[in-house]
Amino acid sequence: MSRVTVYHLTMPRRLPLIEESGLRTRADVSSLVGALGPLDQHAPGTYAHGKRVSAWLSIDHARSQVDTLGQGLVSFTVDPAKTLAASARQREAAEQAGDLALYWQSARPLRDWLADGSHPDDLEVHQNVPVRVKHVRLHAPLFVAEDLGQFAKLVNPIVDEDRLSAKALMHVLLVACAGDFDGPAFRAACACAWRDEPDSPTLIRELMETDPEKIASAVLAEHQADAPDAVAELRAVLDETRQWAEANGMQPGQGLLERSGDVLNSLGRPR
Repeated sequence: MSRVTVYHLTMPRRLPLIEESGLRTRADVSSLVGALGPLDQHAPGTYAHGKRVSAWLSIDHARSQVDTLGQGLVSFTVDPAKTLAASARQREAAEQAGDLALYWQSARPLRDWLADGSHPDDLEVHQNVPVRVKHVRLHAPLFVAEDLGQFAKLVNPIVDEDRLSAKALMHVLLVACAGDFDGPAFRAACACAWRDEPDSPTLIRELMETDPEKIASAVLAEHQADAPDAVAELRAVLDETRQWAEANGMQPGQGLLERSGDVLNSLGRPR
């Protein structure tokens, strides 16, 4: 049986770390489906003691867990013969009964659920080996307009229609977030960064050749009337970045990339 795609939620601040070095297993999920806790203590064999990565077979069920786990949507593939799967409702019932062993008693390899031809729509899938980078894909984060604040009217019209502009704007938004990785500017940067359709493999090269600072300036000019507050804030960031680049002997585009890179580097440092 071929590998099967499953879906995983995490906080948006973890998405750049996932892209950089693959799925960060237990650190990315709550105690409901992945973090070390009572559920692990009753898991069989090597699934016990947090040695597992959990996800859902249904993307619709994953979307229903956003408020609990975060808006970052990730998928990866699993070998259905090397997983255990059980219904989230069964886990909830076992929790209420105070006997989490019941949940694991109801678990079967995903292969067996699929062979039945029908399965619960809330099937939780667990594997006891690391998720390999080659099997991981980041999707468009599950944001609503309120998550992006004043940047929604600027970002939403372009993220799917103009990927070159979105990528350039992403760098400005990263600088604008100023290390607030739970704020609207960073979330807007994530919305620009990842979409459900993969980007063209030549997109980054085109961005570098065209100059991200010039592209971002053009985007802000085009959408001035649509999102005046957001444009004003990001224009100030661009102006400051030009001055910073000049003071450091760089072209504006290079300065923008350096500053956004510094922000991402700080994301990986201990808080």
